[in-house]
Amino acid sequence: MTEIDPVDASAPPRDRIPDAAYARMALLLRVGLAASLIAIVAAIAAYLTLHPQSVWTASEANPAGEYLSLDGLARGLASGSPVAFLTLGILILVATPILRVVTGLYYFGRHGERSIATIAAVVLALLLLGILVLGPLIR
Repeated sequence: MTEIDPVDASAPPRDRIPDAAYARMALLLRVGLAASLIAIVAAIAAYLTLHPQSVWTASEANPAGEYLSLDGLARGLASGSPVAFLTLGILILVATPILRVVTGLYYFGRHGERSIATIAAVVLALLLLGILVLGPLIR
């Protein structure tokens, strides 16, 4: 019984993705998660400090609604609104895995990992479709 060599001898050798690339992608996730958590915890603490008796009910309007545009978010952050900072923390939390997929797509594509790069591209397309198309439809 002969073994089949999985490496095609006629194909040019592929560069191995450097360990530094994986380290950068992991660092991106850690930094994004930490930044998001810091913003969310600080925003909740600030809000509770400024409004100790406030209670949001499920039937209340979305308190972050005015911060869901770049202009509104910038004005809210400039004015020091805790709800704007909470919105920023959530946006960072959502952006972090998207950036991870983008960096994965870059590194996998650059190093000839076409099948994994294709999967990353499909995942990115689905994420963007959900956020940019489906999100506004259900809002």
